[in-house]
Amino acid sequence: MFFSSAISILLCAASVFSGSEAAAVHKRASSGCGKSHNFIGETKQFSFESSGGTRTYRIFLPKGYKVNSPQPLVIAYHGSGKTPKDMEDLTKFSDESVNSKMVAVFPAGVEKHWQGPSYAKEGVSDKVFTTDLVNRIKDNYCIDESRVYAAGQSNGGGFVNTLACSPDHGGQFAAFAASSAALYTDVNGDETCHPARSPLPFLESHGTADKRINYNGNLTAAGGPVPAIPEWLGRWAKRNKCSGSSSSNIGNDVEQQQWTCAGEKGLLTHFKLNGHGHAYPSSSDKQLFLSPKIIDFFNSHTKP
Repeated sequence: MFFSSAISILLCAASVFSGSEAAAVHKRASSGCGKSHNFIGETKQFSFESSGGTRTYRIFLPKGYKVNSPQPLVIAYHGSGKTPKDMEDLTKFSDESVNSKMVAVFPAGVEKHWQGPSYAKEGVSDKVFTTDLVNRIKDNYCIDESRVYAAGQSNGGGFVNTLACSPDHGGQFAAFAASSAALYTDVNGDETCHPARSPLPFLESHGTADKRINYNGNLTAAGGPVPAIPEWLGRWAKRNKCSGSSSSNIGNDVEQQQWTCAGEKGLLTHFKLNGHGHAYPSSSDKQLFLSPKIIDFFNSHTKP
């Protein structure tokens, strides 16, 4: 009698929480759930103290943001010499037609740079800043802690890789994405790369005509040596214990390479843009608009 009653209670609960509500039950809600905000559907700028002094960031709350419904979070790092607004405009992560569900944060690097290259400000730990930033967002907004992502362009893309390689600061992320990544901190083997777990989903896009961060590597790049992109991808294939790869032409002279890792096809993904230079594949790019690919990739991955 007790067993059948328990089953009835469970069935009743299942009928109450159906569809998207049932999915929400399984989300990992951050401590910021329940707090109200007056800029839903807009972007607003904030500052706080962290490594490097007073650090600023822009945060976008989608129109569908609800104070008690945990939302995914993406942190988007700008390129060298750029600003958070530049990154927001490039990615269009605050455009509802591109990103309608993720809270998007666009932080500012100290002196417009991120940790890694020789030209970055000495003594600043953007890894520490990132952890402080993510914790601040979790404390003040309703975030699904199993769905926190990092994306970046150029110097910001290289820093995304630095995070992925960090056992202390990369483990909070579910997946990573980079474009024209300046991989100053991941040049030789696994000397400086010790991921918090394996596998780690990673997407990267790169142009074969990139003269700043050469597709085939460069020992004399502006911020220090950078590896050849195929070599770097091979290292991540080993780190992710990938069993094989496949390539396909998706049009406009773009080749998509996907590795099967831990039984999942595409857990490591690369877009090779033939003839493309050192620029984010934006909405006006004739070859590829990368942002929807990144959002789709992130939507496929949840932190275990």
